[in-house]
Amino acid sequence: MTAWTDAVAALWPDAEVRSGGGTPALREFAFLPSAERPRLLLPAGLPAAAASALRRYSHDLGAPQRVVRALTATGVRAGLADRALRHRLHVTGAGESIEDRLSELLSRRVVVSVGLGSARANRKPILHAITPDGEPVAFVKVGDTATARELVAAEAAALARLAERSFSGLRVPRVLYHGDWRGLRLLVLSPLPTGAVSFRSRRRAPVAAMRELTGATRRVPLASTAFWRRFGDLPLEDTRQRERLAEVVERIGAAYGADELEFGAWHGDWAPWNMAWHRGRVQLWDWERYDPDVPAGLDYAHYRLQTGGGYDTWPDSELLAPYGMRGRAAAITVELYLLELARRYLGDAQGALGEPLRPRAAKLLDLLHSNAGRTA
Repeated sequence: MTAWTDAVAALWPDAEVRSGGGTPALREFAFLPSAERPRLLLPAGLPAAAASALRRYSHDLGAPQRVVRALTATGVRAGLADRALRHRLHVTGAGESIEDRLSELLSRRVVVSVGLGSARANRKPILHAITPDGEPVAFVKVGDTATARELVAAEAAALARLAERSFSGLRVPRVLYHGDWRGLRLLVLSPLPTGAVSFRSRRRAPVAAMRELTGATRRVPLASTAFWRRFGDLPLEDTRQRERLAEVVERIGAAYGADELEFGAWHGDWAPWNMAWHRGRVQLWDWERYDPDVPAGLDYAHYRLQTGGGYDTWPDSELLAPYGMRGRAAAITVELYLLELARRYLGDAQGALGEPLRPRAAKLLDLLHSNAGRTA
C-alpha cells in the first residue's frame, strides 16, 4: 500500500495523504478491491466518475470478466463503492493538485482514478481523467522515475510520428499534452472507445491491422540495420549473463547477418491487454516500445507468444504462417523477436526495481543460448 500512498502524495504534493479517516478530506479514494490487493483507486463520493473508470474493456477480458466489470460499474454508479469499499486513502490540505493541473489543460473540471500496476522497473501511475458526471476525457501517464520519464517521452515521440499517418483499421490516441509538472512528466492522451460486448477470440491476432501498422517495408541485410546494431554492447550488471548474451548475438550474426529481411514498424507490445475492438477497428494503446524499423512480423510473434505459446520451449517454425511468413525468413524473424525480448527483459531486470522480472529474463536467455543460430 505504501507505493499507492506515495503515488497519490506526488499527485497532491502540498497535501497530506494517509489511510483511514479523520479530518475532512480534499479528495478521498477507495481501494478496489481492497488495500491488501489494490488494482485501482476510485474517487469516492463521485459515483458517476468512479463507474466510468471501470467501464474500460480490453480485448484481454473474456465474457465472464466483462459481465462482472459491467455489473460492478453499475453497482458503483448506484453508490455501492461508498458503502462497500471501506479501505480508503484521504488527501487533506491545500495547494495545486494533479486534478487542478489537468482541469486547466483540458479546459474542464476533471477528477481522476489512479492505477499503478505491478512492481517493476517500468511501473508508473496511470490516471483516468473523468468529469464528475462520468464523461471520460483523457488518460494520463505519469513519469515519476527516470525509467518512467524515458518511457513517457518515447511514447509521446511515437504518437507524434504516428499522427502523420492515416489508418483504416487501426486507431491510436492523440497527444493532448506532454510536459512537466511539479517534478513529474505528464503525457495526456485522448481516450479510445471500448465496449462491453465482444465476440472475437483473444487468441486470434488482428493481422490486417498489424500489417497496416508495419506499412511500406524495405528489404535489407540484417547486419546493415540499426536494429541489429542495438545488440552490440548491452550494459548488464551480471557478468555471466552479459557474456552469454554476447555469445548469442555473435552466433545469430554469423548465421543470419547476410540474410535480407523485410523491415517496417511495430508497436512493441501488441497484446490483448493493450487493445480493444470497437466498430470494426482496433483501438491500440501503450506505445512506449514503438519502433519504426524492425523486422516485419515481430508484433505477430509477440502477440502469439504472449497469449499462448510462452517461452518455455523453442517456438514452432510455423508460428508466423498465419501472418504469411514461412521458411527461413520466418524462423529468423522469430529468433530475432526472442533476442529483442531478451534484450528488453534483461535491461528492465537491472537494479532494485528489476527483481520481479529476473526469473523471466534468465529463462529467456537460457532458451536463446540453447537454440540461437541453428536455423542455418
